[in-house]
Amino acid sequence: MYKQFTPENKITREYKSHKSFTLTESDLTRHQFLSASSNAISKSYYDFARINFYLSGSHISEPKLSNSLTIGRNGKGEHYLNKFYSTGSILFLSQSNFNEGVKRGSFVLTDRSTSATIRIVDDNKGNLYSTNATFSQSVSALSSSTNYVGNIFYDIGVCTITETASFDGTNNYVDVLSDDYTLEYKGVKTINTYEWVCEALPNEFNNSSNFTVFNSNGSGSLKTNLTGSSATVYISEVGLYDDENYLVGYARLSKPIPKSNKIPMKFFVRMDY
Repeated sequence: MYKQFTPENKITREYKSHKSFTLTESDLTRHQFLSASSNAISKSYYDFARINFYLSGSHISEPKLSNSLTIGRNGKGEHYLNKFYSTGSILFLSQSNFNEGVKRGSFVLTDRSTSATIRIVDDNKGNLYSTNATFSQSVSALSSSTNYVGNIFYDIGVCTITETASFDGTNNYVDVLSDDYTLEYKGVKTINTYEWVCEALPNEFNNSSNFTVFNSNGSGSLKTNLTGSSATVYISEVGLYDDENYLVGYARLSKPIPKSNKIPMKFFVRMDY
C-alpha cells in the first residue's frame, strides 16, 4: 500500500548545531610571523596575514581592502584591524575541528606560557581581548579598538595575536601561544531536518500488510477472529519509499494506532542528517 507525496507533504528546515572543542598546544601549531625575518616561512606567514586580513596597519601605508574583498570577514566592518605590526602569531584550526565555522562568542584561550595566566576571549565580532589584563591602553571597553589583542576569523578558523604591548608590565602578548595553552570553542554545523506528512484518509490503508493475519493453510483468507465487523487495522510503522518503490527509511510508532475509517489521520515523520 503506497501513497504519493505532494509538495505540501514535504517540509525542509535547518538549524545550527554546536559542538564543543578543547585543544592544547599538542594539537595545534603556533606560527610566529616576522616581516623582516630571513626565514622564508616566517616571512610568508606575515605576508599571508597582511594580504588576506590586514592590508593596512600601524606601519603599512597601503590602503585597506574593502571587507567584501578580504577572506574570513563578514562584510560588516566589525573587525578591529588597526593593530598589525612587524611581528605576531597566527593559529590555524583544522576544518575537522570546527566544520562550518567557529561559533561567535565561544572562543576562550587560556595561556600559561608566561609567569602569568592570560585569558583571551572573543567579543562576538571577531576581536580578541584579555579579560584579566593588568595594563589597559584606554579606559574604554576591553574589546575596544585600543584594547583588543588580535582577531578571530570565524568562517575559516584562523586566529591571530597582533598586540605587542605588555599584559601586566612583565609579560608580553608576543609570548602568547608559545607554549602551554588551552583553546576552547564551539564549532558550527548546519543540520537539515526533513519532515513528511503522511496522511491516511478514511478510505485508505484499511487493509493490513501483516502476513500473520492470514490463515496458515495458504488459502489467503483471514483468520476467523479478524473477519468480524469489529476487526480493526492497526498502524505500527510508516515506511518511506523512493520512486522505484525501494524502502529508504521507516518510522516505528511507540505503540500501534488503530486506523480510523471515519476521520483523516496524519503521521509526521522527521529525519535529521
